[in-house]
Amino acid sequence: MLRWWLRKAFWDFLAWVKISLNKPLVIPLPPVQRKLIVPQEMAAVMPEVPLKGVLVCPPQDIPPDEFDKAKTLVYRFQVWLYTAFPPMQPGLPPIATDAQAALKTAYTWLHRTRYRAPLLPAEYLGSPDLGSLAVRGPYAGYTTRQPDGRYAWDLRALAGYQRHEGLHDLALVVHFELDERRRALMAVRIDCALGEIGPQDARWELAKRLALCAATTHLSLVRHFNWVHLAGGSALATATRNRLPSGHPLCRLLWPYIFATHQSNHIVTRGQMARGGEFETIFSYSFEGMCKLFEDSWRAYPHVVNDPESDGAARGVRHAGFDTPTQDNLEALFGVMHQHAQRYVALCVADDAALQADADVLAWLDELNALTPGGVGLARDALTRDTLARLLAQCMYLVTVQHEILGSALWDYQLWTHRQPVRVALDGRREPLDVYQRLVNANYNLNVTRLALMHDFSQLALDGRGAAELQRFQIELAELQAAMARSPWALWRLAPKILKVNMNA
Repeated sequence: MLRWWLRKAFWDFLAWVKISLNKPLVIPLPPVQRKLIVPQEMAAVMPEVPLKGVLVCPPQDIPPDEFDKAKTLVYRFQVWLYTAFPPMQPGLPPIATDAQAALKTAYTWLHRTRYRAPLLPAEYLGSPDLGSLAVRGPYAGYTTRQPDGRYAWDLRALAGYQRHEGLHDLALVVHFELDERRRALMAVRIDCALGEIGPQDARWELAKRLALCAATTHLSLVRHFNWVHLAGGSALATATRNRLPSGHPLCRLLWPYIFATHQSNHIVTRGQMARGGEFETIFSYSFEGMCKLFEDSWRAYPHVVNDPESDGAARGVRHAGFDTPTQDNLEALFGVMHQHAQRYVALCVADDAALQADADVLAWLDELNALTPGGVGLARDALTRDTLARLLAQCMYLVTVQHEILGSALWDYQLWTHRQPVRVALDGRREPLDVYQRLVNANYNLNVTRLALMHDFSQLALDGRGAAELQRFQIELAELQAAMARSPWALWRLAPKILKVNMNA
C-alpha cells in the first residue's frame, strides 16, 4: 500500500499540474498559406494504436499554427510514464463501499484547489431512476421509440468485444413504458447477460448497474472520443483547412470551432488509447477489444446526432406525450446557432445560384462528405442557403454542445460508481483503487479551462457586417443564458456560459 500511495500522489500531482498550467487558446487569424492535410489510417500514423480504417491527420501534416511543442512533450512524457511508472498497480483492494468516502480518498484537497467536487444527481440519490435519466442528462440521447411503441436504450452494439477477466458483458437493452398520467418514462425490463430482468427480480438493481455501466462506457468511448473527436471533429477541421481559403467568409465563421483540432487529437489519442492508456485501464474492454470497438463504431458514426431536432424526431422523442427536458434544452441551444448561421449565410451569399457557383464551398462539402463516415447528409446538388446554414449549425453544435454533454458534463455522473460503475465484476467487488483513481483524474483533466463560446470573435470577420453578426450571436447567447437563469437550477441543464468554442485545450 505504501507503493500505491506514492504512485497515487505522483499521478494526482501530474493531473493537477496539467489543469493548473493549461491556458485557454488564443485564436489567430487563419493563415493565408496552408499545407494540404492528407489523412491516413491511425495504424500507419500511430503504430501503438493500430486502428484500421480510422482516418487521422499524420504528424507531418499538423498545421504549424496549431503545433505546441510544450504540450506535445508533456504528453510524450506521460505516455512514457505508462511503462516506467504506471498509474495502475495490480492487486489493490476495491474502493470504499461508501461513495463519499471513496470520492474523498480519490479527490484530494489538491484537486479541489482547481475544480469543484462533483455533485450527486438526484437520479442517484436512491435506487437509480432510469426513467428520469432517459430524459434528463447525458444518457437521454439513447432513448429511442421502438416498433411496439415502447422506448429503449439499445446498447447491443457493445456485444462481442474482448473484456478484462472477471467482468460482466455490457451488451443489453433497457425497455421503458410511458406513464401518460405522469408524462414520464419507467424502466420495465432490462435484457442483459443476466437474462430478461424486471423490477420484481432480485437482480433488478444489478441489472440497472449494468445498464448504466454500458451507457457510460459507450458514451465515453464511442459517442465522445470516437464520434466527436476522431470522426466528426477531425473531418470538419480537415475539410475547412484544406478547402476554404483564409479570406472565405465560411472559413472565418468556422475557424474558432476547428482551430487546434489536429494538434489536440494527435497528442490526446496516445494518452487515452495507447496500451496502458486511460481507456483500456478504466473501462471494461481489453486493449484489443477497445481497438475493435473503435474500428466498428467509427464506421457507424451518425452525423444526425448533431442536429437535435432531426435526431429527436428520428428517435421518436419529440412531442411524444412525455416531458423531455434535455431534448428541449439542446434544441434551444441549437436554435440560437441555427438562426446565427442563417443570418451569416444570408450576409455572405446572394442567393442559391451564387452558392452553387462557389467552387470553394462545393469542394469543402465534398471533402466533408468524403472524410465523415457515412457523410453529413447533404450532397452538393441539394446545397442551398438554407441547407448550408443548417449544416453550419450542426458543425457548431458538434464541437460545443455535443462535446460538453458527452465530456465535461460527465463530471457529475461518472464518478459516482456506486450507482454508475465503469466496471461490473462477476464477483460483485467494486472497482479497484487504481481504476477509480484514474477515472477521477481523467475526468478532472476533461475540465481544463477552454476558450468560452460566449467570447467576442468579431475580429475574425472580413467586414463590418460580419463582425456585427458575430456580436449579435453573442447577444442572443446572453439572452438565452438569462432566460435559463430565471428557471430553477438543474444539474442536467447545459447553459451557454459553460460551453466552449471548441474541444481543444
